[in-house]
Parts: sequence; C-alpha cells; structure tokens
Amino acid sequence: MEDEYLMLFHTKALALGLLAFGCCFSPSSFAAPDAQTSKLETSWYKAFFETQFPPISATLPPANGSVVLYKNKTDLVGLSYPAIFKPISRELRAALLAPTTTNPFTPLFPALHTPESLKKLNQCQMLSVKFELDDKNPTTEWVVAFSQKQCLSADASEALRSGDTEPHYWVIQKAPDNNYRVLAEGDGNIYITNQQKEQGYKEIRTLVLLKHAFPNNALQCGGAELTWRYRNKGYYLADTEVMAQDCQPLYFPELTGQAWTNAYDEYKRRATVLVDQWINTASSVR
Repeated sequence: MEDEYLMLFHTKALALGLLAFGCCFSPSSFAAPDAQTSKLETSWYKAFFETQFPPISATLPPANGSVVLYKNKTDLVGLSYPAIFKPISRELRAALLAPTTTNPFTPLFPALHTPESLKKLNQCQMLSVKFELDDKNPTTEWVVAFSQKQCLSADASEALRSGDTEPHYWVIQKAPDNNYRVLAEGDGNIYITNQQKEQGYKEIRTLVLLKHAFPNNALQCGGAELTWRYRNKGYYLADTEVMAQDCQPLYFPELTGQAWTNAYDEYKRRATVLVDQWINTASSVR
C-alpha cells in the first residue's frame, strides 16, 4: 500500500508539475521553440506555468519563469518557452494592486491585502507573461507571479538567503473598457487546460498550500489542487483534490507498511479539514 501511494503521487506530480510537493522540472528537459520567440502560441490543449525566485545574489541567476504548452492529450513532452516571464509592467502592477480591480479571492489570501503587504507588493519583484485564456479577442490575460517568502517575510534577510519555488500567482484580465479583474489566484504553480470550456473560457487549476494559508497552524504540510471553471461572470470551484504527500518527510519519514498508510490517511484527514475551512472563507468563489 505504501508503494501504491508513492507511485500514485509521483505519477501525478510528474503529470501536474506539483513543485510544492517535491517534483521539479527543468525547462531544458522539454523541446523549445526558437530562442527569439517571445510570444506564446494560442492553439494548445494544456499550459503549465512555473517560476523560480533564487536567493538574491549577484552570483545567481535572476528570477525567471517558463511555460510548457502541450498540443493535445497524448503530448507528454510539450513545447517549452524558457525565460518567457518578464518583469511586470508598471501599468499591470498598478492594476493588480488597485482597490478598484475585482478580486473574489481576496478573502482567501488576507495576508496579501493588508496595508503593509500592499506597500511591499508595490515595490517587490514580480514576473508576468501574456497568454490567451478565452475566445474573446478584445480581452488580454496575464499570469503574474511573485515570491511571498522573499517579498513579505518579516525577516529582512529572507530575500537574500532563501530561494522560492512556491511563488504566488494571479491570473488577471484586462477588458476592452480598460477595467481589470482577477480570475484565479494560488500558490506553487498553475495549469490551464483547454477543456470543459464555458463561455469560451479555459479550465484553470491552482494549488493551495496549507503552510502558506495557515502559517501558525501545527500542520505545516498538505494542500489541494483546485479546479476552476467559468460560469456567468467568473470562475467557480468545480473540484478539489486534497494532497498530503509532503507530510511524510516532516512527520513520519521512517514508517512503512500499514503504519505508513495509517499516518498518511490521518494527515490527509487533517489537511482536508483545513482545506475545507479555507474554502469556506470565500463564498464568492464556491
């Protein structure tokens, strides 16, 4: 049973790119378009977005992000666009942080919306990439990422000594009337799939990491993959898959057999309680 759980996790981690749970991808492992390409293709089945924020040092590369586009369900390699994320524009940052920008996810991430946090967010490093989310040509969408660890940590030296592969993401849209709205938000990484489309909008998958959502809770592992589909004028939560694989190295690294299974089930149960509690704080996205 232990091996079955581990095999299930590693298979899903490889398919979904769950960096937050210990699976790492290197952009060089995928086929890549011409180096001069700076614009994503618009025809694809699935898109995987990931960013890395290394420790801030002159000897290390700067923060960067890549996108892998898969042309269909059978495409297991994908076409990689390394370093396609660019520093966010002044206009897009202002729109993202503006109180007039509609964001139904604000109750889920209250730590990002305090006056102190907003002041830091106005100064810290953010990356963005433009992509096509819907079938409506006049609209424009971006994925925006930043390191909560580096930007909002109470420890001023955190940005210098800590890297971050679990950044925070927004999916933000600009309408023809120049109004902006946040369509999705999460941590770790983000998937967008050209299936279950409603009103022309693709399906979005995000992560919630409990160590970010509940930093003061005794449980500092686990989370969930959240599936969002469009309805009426926004995305609603269509499915939730709770995960607790990253609890093993923290809480029961030496267990095997039935003891391992029992421990995993218990930590998944505890994670489920917190995930449900987290989701229930925002009725606007249910």
